[in-house]
Amino acid sequence: MDLDDKRREILAAHGHLLIEGGPGCGKTTIALLKAKERLNTLAPGQRVLFLSFSRAAVRQIGDRTSGVLDRDARSLIEIRTFHAFFMELVRSHGRLLTGVPASFITPDREKHLRADFDGAWPTERRRLAGQGRYVFDELAPTAATLLEESRAVRELCTDTYPLVIVDEFQDTNTDQWRAVKALSAKSTVICLADPDQRIFDHIPGVDAERINHAIEYLHPQQFDLSGDNHRSPSGGLLDYANAVLRNTPHTPPETIKTVPYPTHYGAAPFERYVHYAVVALRRYLAERLGRQPTIAVLAAENALLARISEKIAADSTIGPHQLPAVDHDLVFDPELSAAAGYVVASILEWPGLGRTDALTRTLRAVADFYRIKYSNGTLGAKNTVRTIENAIGALTNNTTVKAKTAKVLIASYDNGISLAGQPVADWQTARTLLSGSTELDELFKQARLLRLLKATDLFAWVLMEAWDSLSYADAAGAIRRALASESLTTSRQETAQVSLMSMHRSKGKEFDGVVIVEGTYTAKLLDTGWDAKRTDESRRLTRVAITRARHAVVLVRPGDGLPLTPPLPAAH
Repeated sequence: MDLDDKRREILAAHGHLLIEGGPGCGKTTIALLKAKERLNTLAPGQRVLFLSFSRAAVRQIGDRTSGVLDRDARSLIEIRTFHAFFMELVRSHGRLLTGVPASFITPDREKHLRADFDGAWPTERRRLAGQGRYVFDELAPTAATLLEESRAVRELCTDTYPLVIVDEFQDTNTDQWRAVKALSAKSTVICLADPDQRIFDHIPGVDAERINHAIEYLHPQQFDLSGDNHRSPSGGLLDYANAVLRNTPHTPPETIKTVPYPTHYGAAPFERYVHYAVVALRRYLAERLGRQPTIAVLAAENALLARISEKIAADSTIGPHQLPAVDHDLVFDPELSAAAGYVVASILEWPGLGRTDALTRTLRAVADFYRIKYSNGTLGAKNTVRTIENAIGALTNNTTVKAKTAKVLIASYDNGISLAGQPVADWQTARTLLSGSTELDELFKQARLLRLLKATDLFAWVLMEAWDSLSYADAAGAIRRALASESLTTSRQETAQVSLMSMHRSKGKEFDGVVIVEGTYTAKLLDTGWDAKRTDESRRLTRVAITRARHAVVLVRPGDGLPLTPPLPAAH
């Protein structure tokens, strides 16, 4: 980075700082250079703390340090997610608030507890925290309270971290801001912010006025880098993204193309147009860059991405164009698919178990699947859980089972299942039994998505080891352990050359090219029926998606989609 006068001024500044700017303006780099200057003043045991929101952002910041700092300097910068930092605080000092050591309830266990709880869950989770048992959402308020109320904890942190850098400051919630304020009493705080990337207003505690709160409380020196763009400096992407955000007239630059698709009856499925866009963009960027590019396919809804993933995984055609299968990763929340996988695995255990034991295990796995659906916002899933639990009770007590899902599974067990000790074929055999009711059909659909975790070979190995000549002993436990292992492994992998993810998940990431997909009826970018608030939120989100690209963007949209920007006035 060339150090202009403004950046030299940042490096020379003392006290709290607020550095604002858009994607690619160099906020992170100048913050790391600022940290580098501070390293020489650190006492033994002191470090610089760099807080961000996601593991992906932490990895990206860590990668960025290698171009700015040598190995010794990098060892003195601790890059953490808020969650990891708060968890360590609560683990180490939580007993100061409760008198007992802290313990943690995993997210999947919390979803089960929440689904079975009839009262107000926020009140219940605070009650659990009072007993020293913490769920994810209680870590931030507990850590903030520790920093506010315990002088010893606060001074331990500020002595250890005399400089704290807060990434994506505009998205901090109330409790994260409380923690930052407490640290600012003795630590220097550098806030990195882009008000136009504020896309998490729907999360409780995230406040559109957060930057103003920092100005009022910290009285920081303020620097604006919004006029700079080092990510895509010559392609016009940021200017166009800003025009989309502000709905100002703008002609798309050459780096942005639109692939419209027809929506009339009989037209080719829109997924083929996405497939074409990915293949064409990959070819264009490979020729331009002289290497295989990284490409992200982004949409506002995961369901749309799942459809796209299934279609582009196979060869296809559109008009005269032959479209080869695209190897890709779908970045999604795998909890539901994993829970469906546990149901399939439990069926693989049937031949080795008694009737009641086998069916009870499977029905409990079904109930756990719907507990997760309820915790994810599907309110009707709670009734499904109760129905399945009633069926388990009836089965155990040898009374009449009324639930259709349970009846179907009982009939399948009574008909017998023949397993051959061939894991892939046996898995498919077990999976086919997930049909005959609405609940089982949903399980089948989610179980099919397990292929997207790319754990097929791992499943085969663990199931082969579990085979005992009749059934797969503890297959559900083996699959659970395999998925946990795979999750730890994939979290350290490099970015795939083609990745499908939601627009929200893309924040903080960079790709050579981006394909943004709008559905005909879902995952829309704009809609005339939206109010001003929803329209503004969608424009901010679309800006984030566009600015993930370094070189080019392709928009795959319905032919009758609303224009993202007004046309330029006609020349007279």
